[in-house]
Amino acid sequence: MINTIEYPNTTKWFVCLTEESNIISYGEVMPNEIMITGQPIMDVYENEEDWAIYLIDNGINPYPEEEVEPPIITPEDIDEI
Repeated sequence: MINTIEYPNTTKWFVCLTEESNIISYGEVMPNEIMITGQPIMDVYENEEDWAIYLIDNGINPYPEEEVEPPIITPEDIDEI
């Protein structure tokens, strides 16, 4: 089964689950976006707070810190050039 959110009028938040209710993915869909999933269950939230509470209640931090990749060229490399 395919579940979608297509160009919503306002931002929507979603949680995709397996048939066993395991959370597979989560995120937001803005009005200029489309989200398609093959997961059988997709819960859609009208507000971010309810979405975040659901994830936190299920042991997931909805706002993980982003990993910062090291620069390709470091200041030390510039000195060597």
